[in-house]
Amino acid sequence: MLLLWGLCLGLSLCAGSQEEARSWDDTSEQVGLRVPRQLRLLQRLKTKPLMTEFSVKSTIISRYAFTTVSCTMLNRASEDQDAEFQMQIPASAFITNFTMIIGEKVYQGEITEKEKKNGDRVKEKRNTTTEENEEKGADMFRASLVIPSKDKAIFLLSYEELLQRRLGKYEHVISVRPQQLVGRLNVEVNVLERSGITSLEVPPLHNSRQKGSGRGEAADDLGPPPSTVINQNETFAKVVFKPTVVQQAKIAQNGILGDFIIRYDVNREQSIGDIQVLNGYFVHYFAPKDLPPLPKNVVFVLDTSASMVGTKLRQTKDALFTILHDLRPQDRFSIIGFSNRIKVWKDHLLSVTPLNIRDGKIHIHHMSPSGGTDINGALQTAIGLLNNYVTHNDIEDRSVSLIIFLTDGKPTVGETHTLKILNNTKEAARGRICIFTIGIGNDVDFKLLEKLSLENCGLTRRVHEEEDAGSQLIGFYDEIRTPLLSDIRIDYPPGIVEHATKTLFPNYFNGSEIIIAGKLADRKVEQLPVEVTASNSKKFVVLKTKVPVEPQKVGNDVPGSPRPKGDGQGDPSHIERLWSYLTVKELLSSWVQSNDEQEKEQLRQKAQALAVNYHFLTPFTSMKLKRPTLHTGGLEDIHGMSAATGPETVMQSLRGAGLQPGPTLKKPYDPRIKISKTSVDGDPHFVVDFPLSKLTVCFNIDGQPGDILRLVSDHAHSGVTVNGELIGAPAPPSGHKKQRTYFRTITILINKPERSYLEITPSRVILDGSDRLVLLCNQSVVVGSRGLEVSVSANANVTVTIQGTIAFVILIHLYKNPAPFQRNHLGFYISNSRGLSSNCHGLLGQFLNQDAKLIEEPAGHSKNLTNSPLLPAGGTSETILKVKGHRVPVVWKQRKIYNGEEQIDCWFARNNAAKLIDGEYKDYLASHPFDTEMTLGSETSSLN
Repeated sequence: MLLLWGLCLGLSLCAGSQEEARSWDDTSEQVGLRVPRQLRLLQRLKTKPLMTEFSVKSTIISRYAFTTVSCTMLNRASEDQDAEFQMQIPASAFITNFTMIIGEKVYQGEITEKEKKNGDRVKEKRNTTTEENEEKGADMFRASLVIPSKDKAIFLLSYEELLQRRLGKYEHVISVRPQQLVGRLNVEVNVLERSGITSLEVPPLHNSRQKGSGRGEAADDLGPPPSTVINQNETFAKVVFKPTVVQQAKIAQNGILGDFIIRYDVNREQSIGDIQVLNGYFVHYFAPKDLPPLPKNVVFVLDTSASMVGTKLRQTKDALFTILHDLRPQDRFSIIGFSNRIKVWKDHLLSVTPLNIRDGKIHIHHMSPSGGTDINGALQTAIGLLNNYVTHNDIEDRSVSLIIFLTDGKPTVGETHTLKILNNTKEAARGRICIFTIGIGNDVDFKLLEKLSLENCGLTRRVHEEEDAGSQLIGFYDEIRTPLLSDIRIDYPPGIVEHATKTLFPNYFNGSEIIIAGKLADRKVEQLPVEVTASNSKKFVVLKTKVPVEPQKVGNDVPGSPRPKGDGQGDPSHIERLWSYLTVKELLSSWVQSNDEQEKEQLRQKAQALAVNYHFLTPFTSMKLKRPTLHTGGLEDIHGMSAATGPETVMQSLRGAGLQPGPTLKKPYDPRIKISKTSVDGDPHFVVDFPLSKLTVCFNIDGQPGDILRLVSDHAHSGVTVNGELIGAPAPPSGHKKQRTYFRTITILINKPERSYLEITPSRVILDGSDRLVLLCNQSVVVGSRGLEVSVSANANVTVTIQGTIAFVILIHLYKNPAPFQRNHLGFYISNSRGLSSNCHGLLGQFLNQDAKLIEEPAGHSKNLTNSPLLPAGGTSETILKVKGHRVPVVWKQRKIYNGEEQIDCWFARNNAAKLIDGEYKDYLASHPFDTEMTLGSETSSLN
C-alpha cells in the first residue's frame, strides 16, 4: 500500500504490488486474524474500476511496427480504488513510452540507464512463467495505481518491433485481453509497404500465441473476427477490429478475447532483395526465392527422461512421425533418445528411403521415459554423428547440418555445469553445425537452450506446460525444413557504409528473411554498391547491384514512437529506428553469448547508451515516471514537447527538460471567434474565400467512405500537407442523396523546421514529433514545440499553429443522441495561410493566394458582379466565375458554417466542382493518410 500511496504523490510506479499484498495476507493468517463476515460481503459487492475504452493502433511501415495502446478506467465507487493495467506485448518488442493520466495529472515515463536499486521503477515481467495470463512469445507489462473516487485514469503504452518473416508471411500480433467487456474497443492496423502488399489475411482470434504446425489450421479458414473491416490497395492496407459489447460477450464474457493477428507478405522482384535508403540510413531485406533446396543432414535429439512421461512424449512422437515423412530423398537423418543413457538409433546417418523411415518410426515408437537428463552427452553424440558423416563421405553437393534438440528439464546426469556444456558444444560444432532447441514446460533451463542456439547459429522456442509440444515441434521444423543458401555474406563498401548490423549468415531457409541495416558514412553519396555471395546446392552465387540514393522524400514516412535527435541530423526516420532496434538486439545477443567480463561490460555500455538515446526499454534500461509539476508559465521557453492540461494547468516537460518561467499561457481557441471562411465541413461542403475580390465560392464533393482527400498539399515548399479521411452514413429519408460522407480523420504532416505528424479524430489528437503524445478531445490542453502549437478546446475544436504563419482550426461535431444519418465528424478551417506558398495545391490549397471575378454571359459585354449578391433581373444570361484560367458556371446560394452559427452568401459550382478544380476527383485521392505526393502541382502550374 505504501507503493500505491507513493504513486499518488507522483513517485514512480512499480509492478510489485501484488507480491507485497500477498505477503501482508500471509502475515494476517499467521497471527490468526479473521475478516468479519459483513466486511467480506462488502468486499465481494465492491465493483472494480470500469474500463470504458480500450484502443490499440499500429502503424507498420516496411516491416517495422509502431504500436500504441490506450486504456481508460473509471472509478465509479465512492472511495479510492486499486486498478491494474496489464498488456501482453510481443517478446521481440521494445517498450518506448508509458504515460498515466490520473484525473488532471500527467505522469510521463522516461527511459533511463538501469541502476542497481530498482525502487521507483516500472518493471516488465519478461519470460516469467508464474503469470497465469502470459502466453508463449509474449511478455506481460503491468502497472498498478490508485484511482480517486469518481475519477478516471488513462494508460498509454507504446512499443516497437521489427516483424520477422516466417513460413513466407510477416505476422503482427496484438493482444486483446482487457479482462472485462469494454464499451469502446477498437484495434486499428495500418500497413504501408512500398514494394506492394500480397496475400494479406486476418485469421480468427487466437486464445494462444502458438503458431501451430504452420501448415494451415482449420480455424483460419473461418475468416476474420466479427466486425473486422479490411481496406487495401497495392501498397497500403487498413484493418479495423471494432466489436460491440454483444460481439465481445459472444467471444469471451471475461474480456479475454485473444490475439488479433494480421499476416501478409510483400512483392519481391529483385533477387538481390529490397534496399531502402532514407536520411543517411539504409535497410536491406534479402529473401530470394525459386532456388533448389540444399540437402540437409539432420539429427533429432529427443529427451526421454522420466519427466517426459505421458502427453509430452506422446505428442512429440506423433510430431516426429510427421516430420520423418516430410524429409526429402537427398536428406540424411538419424535419431537419438537420451535420459541418463544415450540411445542412438544408428551409429551413422541414413538416407531417406521408405524402409529407413519405417524403421525410424518403429524406433521412436519404442522409446520409453526413464532416468535423468544428460544434455551434454546427447549433444556430443549428435555432433559426432554429423562430423563423421561430413568427414568420411565424398559429398558432391553442398549440404546443411542441423540438430533439432528437445528437452523439458535441466542437466542432471554427466556434465551439469552450464558453462562447460556450452564450451564443449561450441568446440565440437566448430560453427559447422546449427543447433535448434525446444524447451518444454516450466522446469526447463531455457537460458541454457537459448545460449546453445545463439552460439551455434540456431533458434530456440519455448513451449509452456499446457501446450501441444507436438504441434510446436512441427511448426518449428517447418521454418527450417527447406534451406536454400548457406554461407551468405553481404558486403557494402566500408568507405560508404558504417555501423552496419550483422552481414554474415550461415544459412537462409525458405520463407524467412535476412535483414541488414546500416548508416551511410556520407549522406551525399549518389549510389550504394551491394554485393551478395552465397552457396547453393551445386554452385557459388554472386549478386551485385548499385542502389541509387535519391533525395529524401520525408513525407512518405509514418509516425512512430518518441523520436530523439539521433545523430543531430533531424528526427529519426523509421529506417533509423529500425537500425537502432536491430543494433540493440545484436548487442544484447552478443552480451548473452560472451563469457568475458570486460567484453560483456563494453557490450552492456554500448547497448545501454543506444537504448537510452532511442527510448528502448531493455534489460539495461529502466523506466521511471516523472512527477507532475504545477506551472503557469508559457510555452515559448520550454524546451522540447510540453503539455498543459486541467483547470489549474499542470505543466510537464515530456523530455525531462527544466521548465522556464514565461508569459501567461494562451487560452484555448473559443469556437465563437470568427475565422476564415475557407473551409470544408459537413457532408462535405467546401467554401473558398477570395478576400481581394470580396467573393465567396462554394462547392460539394461526393466521395466514397474510406476515401482520403488531399485538402492542402504544399509539402515541397512550406512543408505542410493536410489529408482528410471520409466516413459514410445513410442519407436522411427526405434527402436526394443515397448516402452522406463526413470527415472522420484529419491528418496534418509538417516537415519544417522539424518533422511532426498530427492525426485528429473527434475523440483524440495523436501528435508525433520529437515525442509521441495522445491528447483527448474532451479535455482542454495546449502543447507546443519549436514553432508548432496544438490547442484543444474540450469537445469544441483543435487549433494547429505552425511557425506563427499557418493556422488550421478543426471543429469537432459531436452528437449526444445521433440520428441514423449523423456521425461524429470534423470540420476543417484555414485560419491563416500566409506561410503557404503560391504553389500550394489540394482541394482547398489550390485557391489560396488566388484572385477571382464574376462575369455575366452570353451578353455582348461583360458586367462586373463582384459586389452583387444576386443575379441581374431579366434575360437568360448565366454567371461565370473566372479563377486560375477556369471559366465556371455558378449560381448564388446561402450556406451555414461555424457549427451553423453563421450564414454566408456564396457562388455555388455544380457537378462536384468539375470545372472549378484542377484535374478530376480521383487526382485528389491519397493512397494512405500520410501520403504527401501531389502530381497536379507541377502539371497545373501554368493555370496559376
